[in-house]
Amino acid sequence: LANAFEWFEFATFAYLVDPISENFSNGSHVVVWFIFSIAFLCRPIGGVLIGALGDAMGRKPAFWVASITVVASTVLQGALPSYRAGGKEGGSVGLALLLVLRVTQGLGIGGELGSSVIYLTETSPRRFVGMTMGWLSVSSGMGFLGASFVAALLNSVLTNDQIVTWGWRIPFLLAIFPGVIVLYLLSTIQETPVFENEVVANRDNNNAAGEEADAEQPVPRRNGIDAWDGFCRVAALFCMLSGAAAFWYVGAVYVFDWVRDRDHSIENKHVLWIAVFQNTLSMPFSLAAGYATDRFGLKQAFPWAMSACLLTGLPVYALLYMNATLAVMLIGPGIIFGVVSGVVGTTTSLLASDLFPPAARHRSVGLGYNLSICMFGGLGPAWVELAKSALPLAPGYFLALTAGMSLAVYYLYGEAMLPKESSLSRSD
Repeated sequence: LANAFEWFEFATFAYLVDPISENFSNGSHVVVWFIFSIAFLCRPIGGVLIGALGDAMGRKPAFWVASITVVASTVLQGALPSYRAGGKEGGSVGLALLLVLRVTQGLGIGGELGSSVIYLTETSPRRFVGMTMGWLSVSSGMGFLGASFVAALLNSVLTNDQIVTWGWRIPFLLAIFPGVIVLYLLSTIQETPVFENEVVANRDNNNAAGEEADAEQPVPRRNGIDAWDGFCRVAALFCMLSGAAAFWYVGAVYVFDWVRDRDHSIENKHVLWIAVFQNTLSMPFSLAAGYATDRFGLKQAFPWAMSACLLTGLPVYALLYMNATLAVMLIGPGIIFGVVSGVVGTTTSLLASDLFPPAARHRSVGLGYNLSICMFGGLGPAWVELAKSALPLAPGYFLALTAGMSLAVYYLYGEAMLPKESSLSRSD
């Protein structure tokens, strides 16, 4: 539920760029997309800060701190003054406050993403951890589905003036209800056995070893990895997740804005309903990917998922470039991107957790995962916007390039970094 809430808000902001820009930036999409990107830039910082709390104090308190930050920042965005509700002064104040809330939200989401992945991998039986990650990916799909459904519904039942004046606030204000439920549920969960049995125990052993060791003898390495190894693992994670991050944002979300810019005759409500279909379709394929991960092992499932990204991104964009009819959009962004976006989420989450030992896991995942999401996901649309005047198919090339990098780094470095259990199947 916490993960669904996170992605609901992020997708809601993206789907409602038009009315948000009318309220805070006099219709400038550039300003609004910049503010959208600010949250991504803050995510790695939040991942490290809240991750350090998780490695030191436990996964549960880190999860709770991250979630309350996200809930408060989301709801308050719906109550801001704006040009439509406060005039010029209200618009200026609202824009500044929106920027502040996106910063705090980015910090919270950066910590919440790592918290949800790590909590589930550390509490799930290993032989079913793929399905557990599949359900986590389903929750992401539910967040995107909820956001696209609400945006499509608003565009279908309200006039454009009503949406710009007050309708855009509805998703943010209503977020208080699932937000309160999330915080209540998090208050009832227990600490993970991995943190209690391994991290705390190893910390006590290291402290004892340090006190008893002879001054001439080195103390054994903490966490099972040294600083250089830890850096290499974070760098590898950053590269290996690039394909998934790009596909989620440049493939599954940005594609609709790209199509509307090319063909203004396509109605916004039709595009949004295709987005609803895409997000619905992604969820069962997330579970199918989870089953495949348990059945064949992560070391086979991850490259399969990245190969799907590599083989579909550029062809779909090329097809849309030639003929962006609603039928083509249903097949390309709707069906193909829906299937692939569901598959990649399951495998990348487990990959991130498996790369690191428990004592350094939370902050390392928080940094590497969020840096990749920031650079290739949140900023992905900005990169292709800069390049599309020279390369009309820049989004497709970007998807192919990032997926290729993910596969190359995985086979060159990442596969050898994974523990033995990452290659195990359910039958082993």
